[in-house]
Parts: sequence; structure tokens; C-alpha cells
Amino acid sequence: MNQPFRFSTSKTLLAVAIFTSMTASHAEEITEQQNSTSVLPTISVQAQKESSSPYVATKANSALKSDAPLFKTAQSVSVVTREQLDQKQAKTLTDALEGVAGVGAGKLGRRGWDDFIIRGQTSSDSVYVDGLRIGQSSPTPSVAAEISGMDQVQVLKGPASINFGLVAPGGMVNLVTKRPQAESFARATMTYGSYNLKEGTFDLNYSPNNSEKGAFRLNGRISDQDDPTDYVYFKNYYISPSYNFDLGDNTDLSVIASYQHREYIRQQGLPVIGTLKDNPNGAIDRSLYIGDPNFGKYEADVYRTGYTFKHAFDNGWNFNQNFAVQKTEMDGTAVFARTGNNFWAKNKQGEIDYTTISRKNNSRHQIIDNLSFAIDNRFNKQFDLYGMQHDLNIGVDAFQEKSDYTNDKYDIGDLNIYDPVYGQNVKLTQNVRDINRLKYLGLYLRDRIQLNDQLLLSLSGRQDWAQTQTTSLVTGSTSKQTDNAFTGSASVMYSLNDIAAPYVSYATSFTPNSGTDVNNNPFKPEEGKQVEVGMKLQSPDQRVQGAIAWYDLKRQNVVVNDPINTSEKVQRGEQLTRGIETELSAEILEGLKLTAAYTYTIDAEISKDANASNVGKALDNIPEHAYSLSARYKFDPASKLGWYVGGGFRGETYKTMDKLDVHIPGYTVFDTEAGYDAGHWGAQLAIRNLFDKDYYAGALNENLVTLGNPRQINFTVKFNY
Repeated sequence: MNQPFRFSTSKTLLAVAIFTSMTASHAEEITEQQNSTSVLPTISVQAQKESSSPYVATKANSALKSDAPLFKTAQSVSVVTREQLDQKQAKTLTDALEGVAGVGAGKLGRRGWDDFIIRGQTSSDSVYVDGLRIGQSSPTPSVAAEISGMDQVQVLKGPASINFGLVAPGGMVNLVTKRPQAESFARATMTYGSYNLKEGTFDLNYSPNNSEKGAFRLNGRISDQDDPTDYVYFKNYYISPSYNFDLGDNTDLSVIASYQHREYIRQQGLPVIGTLKDNPNGAIDRSLYIGDPNFGKYEADVYRTGYTFKHAFDNGWNFNQNFAVQKTEMDGTAVFARTGNNFWAKNKQGEIDYTTISRKNNSRHQIIDNLSFAIDNRFNKQFDLYGMQHDLNIGVDAFQEKSDYTNDKYDIGDLNIYDPVYGQNVKLTQNVRDINRLKYLGLYLRDRIQLNDQLLLSLSGRQDWAQTQTTSLVTGSTSKQTDNAFTGSASVMYSLNDIAAPYVSYATSFTPNSGTDVNNNPFKPEEGKQVEVGMKLQSPDQRVQGAIAWYDLKRQNVVVNDPINTSEKVQRGEQLTRGIETELSAEILEGLKLTAAYTYTIDAEISKDANASNVGKALDNIPEHAYSLSARYKFDPASKLGWYVGGGFRGETYKTMDKLDVHIPGYTVFDTEAGYDAGHWGAQLAIRNLFDKDYYAGALNENLVTLGNPRQINFTVKFNY
């Protein structure tokens, strides 16, 4: 019998030290090479599985940095598992987030990247992969996240600074990558669908010893689809290899790399007058593209690589180190309509006849070259002290990002929306080229204290140091700002039994602001504060997981327009959101699986502003009610083979947009699916928006609304060996 290889503690620490030193020095080298585009792909490692059930998640290790069950976590966390993603027919992160309580996604339309709102706060730049912040392609995320290579989508709601530092107060999204498994398999799918959708995926896993250790996995996707909007399309290529090293029973090292290439043309929305409001010239064709296809193509490449390392010491301490480097390159052009009162162009008589939109000096050539590094080091130990059980975490994390950003302005002619003429001459009017830098370091301490069999106390504290810097390559000017802040959280949970556990929690967040006021004083960091009262629910066998929560969230130190000096900003804003969220994920009866969610947003408004007339205004694109239900039934639950059917609905009530004098109507759409799984193959027919309902996803401003997705019919053939 072969003796297992045992990795000594001293050798492990030495290897970690060398590995850390090598990656740190390599990071410095890459940072200094501003013109270099050569970067590794993505690496990520995870020692434990996120869930014991393929459908219902019971843990969210990556987002919580803890092995604690969701039932024992005094915080709102939603987990969309791989099977739920398939049930949702999710192709994008927006699709994945639909139906998650407290989350609104895709309000800005089909643009080639992700936008989402958590608890009333825009959180699109709070996306993490395996617990590490991704490069944000400053100043705005410009490349959609790839979810075909993900096992889970985890949503942590409310201030999350204690775990992740600089996070929007509404919450964050964490993507958990597919990892090598303890079995060998080969899977593939081919899909054809509406709007010329053509997609192929593959997922290969090789485990020579029927163990996760020493296993290798390779997955990827290629897709191409047109959009209901003329000239708009989306193409994507993705590949991700990962490998788990065999370093003995006490040590785990996993590496993952990924590369994705995207090509797309941004959907620009449609004018309010002619859609929501009557246009004297008639309704606008919903397929109208208001940009210019000859000046509107985007191309992007994202390289990411990293590792996760875990070692269990003999004295009960555990060490976790997570590292990733990401390179994002994006080059794109776009023609935008003007905003405000300048949206509609005047005719020869100097009047607005609502036939032509103005695009004067509002086109862009955007180039982003972004490089980021993220690392998290964490020690954990569970022990008893004075009759109480402690779960202690001590950690240090850091993030560094450098983004070269070009946003050159161009001029182009106006567009008649009833007789559009494309291919107009485009003229450069202004060069805008900046270098944006972000650095932060965080030290955190968390202790979960089991006071007795029923009472759980959690205390957390974190100190952050952050630095932002913007340099204009055109003017030579540089603005630099350094901030530090202490954030924390506290919660108490009381387990009534193994089925219900009420809790109360308080948490804060910290987000640095860049820029200065009219007196050249730097803006203070934004702060988030939240009180949450809720209850976790589960069945005795954990096949049913549910939660209900009430929250009161304040976002403070918001930068707003100065009413006196209209070209300046002041820091006198505050936003308030309150609401109730409830959701359920369950395997009930024999063969029946379902998810359900309901959100009631009681308040989502401006509570303080330099302009008193803005106080009380509703936040943009936030419905009062949102709801969803999705179910899947397998006719032979005792077998992995056979027929299954599914269906559900999702919807929301009306939304508002600042300065828009009509509501954005609510909607309800229905989805359905049917499929058959045989031994080595399967087939599925899936329909989203079954009745092809015309609806509006949201609004970009008072002049433009975005369209919801029309009916999408997909037929998929699956192969499994």
C-alpha cells in the first residue's frame, strides 16, 4: 500500500512564504510595465464545497469567509446554485440575479456588461470572484462577468466592509468558480435559439485517484447572438482550466485561470416620447438603434489567474491565503444621445417636432487597460473559553488597481428616429486620457461566540487604509487622496430550535470618494449604516432553506450637485432605504424543487440633499414590490434519468426616474421548460417570457427607457460521459 504524502508544517510555511514573496515581486514587476499586456489567466482555490446539496445551498464559505451554515448566519445571504442557474436558463449575471430578493438587475438594458441594484443602492462595481475583488475597469465596469464557469452566485446584502473592505453599502455579488471534482467526466451542450443564438459549452474533469486532490478541470463556452435591436449583437469566448495539487491531508492548493473575449454593440434604449408617452409622429419601432453601427463596436479581453491555499496546523489553527491578478483590455466606440433639455433637436424653424434626437459632441472612443491584484490572508481557530465556543478569524487583505482610461469625445450628426441615416462622419473634438489608481489595505477581526446552546453572538471589526489617485495625461494634473476608516458589525441570533432562528444585526461600510469641493477640500469617504432584523428557517433535513428580513439602510456623505456653484459638488447627501425581503429555496415532496422570493421596498429615497427640493425624491429604478417563483418537477425522482418540466413567473410593480413625469410600468413574465435526460445525452426546450410580453426594464434618464427581454426560445442538446 502506498503511504500518503504528508506535508510538514514547517515546509508548508516555507512554501507559502516563498510563493507569497514570488507573487508579490511579480506583481510589482507587472505594475511597473505600463505598456505590457502579457498576463496570466485566473487562479482560485477552495478547500471545502459550498453546499452539500446540488440544489439547496446550506453554506456560502467564499462570501462569508466562514464555514458557518447559512442557518447560523445573522445576515441576509442568497445563494443561486448551479442547478438553479440552469433552472433560470441564465446566460448572464443579470439572468442569474433575477428573482433574488432585494436585487434588481438589468435596469440599464442589454449593454454588454452587468448592472444591478441591491437594497436600493447601485452595486455594479461590487463583484467578486472566489472572495476577491475583480478589477473594475475604472471608471465603470465594462465587461460582463462570465457565469458558465461558475458553480454558485452568492449575494451578500447590506454593508459587507468587514469581509471585503471597500464595498457599496447595498451589498456585493460573489461568483464561485467550478472546481475539480472527485470523479472523471466529460460534459458538453449545444444550444440554438431565438435571435440566431448559437452556443456551445464543454466541461471536462479528470481525477486519476477518484479524489479532488490531483484532479484537473477544464470548462469553456462559445456563443453568438443577435439582439432584437437592430445592429446590436453579443459574442463571447471563454475558457478556464483549474488544478488541485495533492499536498497531503492537511494542505490544499488549487489554481484556476480564465480567459474571456467579448464583442458587442451596446443597446442604447429608446426615447420616452414615442414609447411610454405618445409622440405626435407615431410610436417608435422597438427595434430602433439610436447609436451608429459604424461607430459602436466594443471588444474586450479579460485574463485572470490566482490560487487558494489552505493549511491546517496541528494546534488547531487554519491558514487560508487567496490571491488573484486580473488584466482587462477594452476598446470600444459609442454614439450617445444628449441628455436633459438638449435631447431633442430643433428643426429648421427652430422648433422641436419630436422626430430627431441630438447627438452633438456626445460620442465616445473608450479604451481601458486595467491591471489589478488582490490578496487575502486569514487565520482561523475554533476553541472553548469560559464555557463558550469561539470561532475566531484574523485576516489581512489588500487590493491594488491601475487603470489607463481613454474617453475621447467625438461629434456626429443628429438622428431622425423615423428615418434613421447611419454611417455619418465622426469628428474628434476632445482628448480625455486619465490614469486611475486605487490601493487599499485592510486588517479585520471576527469572533462568533456560541454563548450557550441557543444564543450566538458575532462581533467584527476592521481597519482600512485606502488611497485613490487620478492623473490626466492631457493636462498633467494629478489629484490624490488618502482615507482610513474603522467599520464593524455586531449581531445576536437565538435558535428557537433546529427550524427557526431569529436575529438582529448592525453593520457599517466604507467607500472612499475622489475629488474636492469648491473650497478644494477633499471629500470624506461615504459611510453605510444598517440595522437588520430577521429570521432564518430550515427543515430538519436542510432540504428547505428560507429567510425573512427587515432592514433599515442609510448611505451617508453622498456627493451631490452644489445648488450655488452649479459646476461644483458638495458632500451633503444621504439616501435611505427600508424594506422587507423573504425567500425560499427547497427540495420538497418527491421530485419537486422550487425557489421563491418577495421584496417589499418600504422606502427608497433621498433623505438629505444640498438642494432641499430633492429631499423625499424616490431613488431611480426601484420598484415597491418584486416577486418571483420558479419550480421544476422530475417525474422519476429516484433516478437521474427521465422527463422533467418546469416553469415560473417573475415581475415587479412600477418604477420611477428623476425628472421623468410618468411611471415606468410594472410587469409579470412567465418562463417554462421541459427536458429529458438519458444515460449519456439529454435534450431541453426552454422558453423565457413565454407570452412575449412587451415591457420596460428601467430608464437611463428622463429621456430614455430600456426594453425588457422579448420571448427567447432555446433548444439544447446535452452530452454526458
